Amino acid sequence: MTYIYLTLGCLLLVATSLLLRNATKRQRLLSIATFVLALICFITIYGNIAGVFVTITSGLLFGLLTAFILGKPKNN
Repeated sequence: MTYIYLTLGCLLLVATSLLLRNATKRQRLLSIATFVLALICFITIYGNIAGVFVTITSGLLFGLLTAFILGKPKNN
């Protein structure tokens, strides 16, 4: 069960990063909702304090990786 929650939380964090890519109002609200769901998944595994820290740091990491992998090249 832990593996399922961990995988689901990571997938939700990736979805959060992908939703912020275009950043329309609807996608920003969905991004917040998926981040909260990922937070809930990590809290069920690690507990309150550790779940918050793991979610925030892994959310930043997934956002950075998404920016590197799917980012648009800068036009000169």
